Amino acid sequence: MNEELQEPQPPTLPLSTVQKFLYGFIVIAAPIFNFSLIELMKPEWQDGRFTSYLYLFLLPEASWVFFPLLLYAVLSYLLLLWDSEQFADSMIIRLGIYGGTFLALQYSILSFITTFSPSPVVLAVLLAYSAPLILPKLYSWLRPQWDKLFEKYRLAMIIIPLIILALVLWGFFFVLAIFGIASPFWSFLIAFQASRWLWKHYETKFSFAKGFGIFAWISAYAFALRFNILKMFELYNALPTEPPNCYIATAAANGHPRFVGSQEVTLANGTSMRVNRQLQRLKAAEIALMGVSGTGHRMMRKIYDVVGKQLAAHIHNPFLADVSYLLLKPFELLAVFTMKFLLSDIEGLIANIYIQNHSKGQPWNT
Repeated sequence: MNEELQEPQPPTLPLSTVQKFLYGFIVIAAPIFNFSLIELMKPEWQDGRFTSYLYLFLLPEASWVFFPLLLYAVLSYLLLLWDSEQFADSMIIRLGIYGGTFLALQYSILSFITTFSPSPVVLAVLLAYSAPLILPKLYSWLRPQWDKLFEKYRLAMIIIPLIILALVLWGFFFVLAIFGIASPFWSFLIAFQASRWLWKHYETKFSFAKGFGIFAWISAYAFALRFNILKMFELYNALPTEPPNCYIATAAANGHPRFVGSQEVTLANGTSMRVNRQLQRLKAAEIALMGVSGTGHRMMRKIYDVVGKQLAAHIHNPFLADVSYLLLKPFELLAVFTMKFLLSDIEGLIANIYIQNHSKGQPWNT
C-alpha cells in the first residue's frame, strides 16, 4: 500500500474572528488616538522640563517621518489577520510586524514617561496599561458571580448596566485620554504576540534577503529618529520663553482699582501690568495643578486658551472687568481653600507671583 507523502500545511494564526476584528481595530486606532492626545498635551512655553521635550518628540509635527514605518507595520499586521497562510510566509510582511512591535514599545515607554507624575492619573494609566492582561482573568472570575446576582436580583440586570453606561458617559473624554495614552502598549502586546508566533513557525534560517531587509529598516529608523530629534529641538526653541497669562483674571484686574484691589507692578521682564490678589491666587492654583498633574494641566490649559481668550476679548471696560472679578470670586476662594489645605503658608508664596517691584509699596487687598 503506497502512502502519498503530503506536505505539512502552514500553521494559521490562532485567533478567532472577534479577536481579529478587535485587534485590527486597536492597531488602526492606536496611532490616531495617541497622536491626537499628544497634540493636546504639547507644552506652551520653554519650561525646561524633560517631559516637555518628550511631548514635542511625540508631536506629529516632529514625528511625521515615522509615519511610513507605522503605516508599513499596520498594513503588514492587517494582511496577516486577513490571510495568515498566504502572508506569513512573506519576509516583507514579517519584517513590518517585527518593526511595528519595536515602534509600539518605543511609543509605549515614551507615552508612559510623559504622563508619569505623583497623582491619581498615574494609577489610571497603570490600570489601562495592564487592562489587557488583567481584565480577561477578572471577567472569568466575575462572570459566575454576575450570573448569581442577576438570577437572584433581576432588577440588577437593568440598574448595573445603566450605572456603567452613566460612568462611561460622564468620564467619556477621560476614558478617551486614558485610551490614547495606553493604546501604544496595547498595540505592543498584540504585535508581540504575532511576532512570537511568526518567529516560532517561520524564522528557520537566516538569509541575505533577510539581512538586507533588516539593514534597510534600521537605516530608515535611524534617519527618522535623527530628523525627529532635530525637529523636537526646533519646536522647543520656537516656544515662548514665559508662561501664558490667565486671560480672564488678567482682564478682571483692569477693573476699578479700589474695587478689584489691583495695582500697577513691574514684571521680571521689565514690562508693567495691573495685578491683584485674585490674579495671583488663580495663577498659583494653575502652577500647583501643573506640579501635581502635568497632563491634567495641559488638557485644561488647551481648553482655556480657546475659551479664555474669547471671553477676555469682550471685557472692554472697567465695569465689565468688575463683573468678571465678581464671577471669578468663587473660583478664587475654592483655589485658596484647596491650597491652604495642602500648604498653610501659601499666601506668602502667592504674594511673590508676578511681582518684581511694587510701584506704590502698598499692601494688597484681600
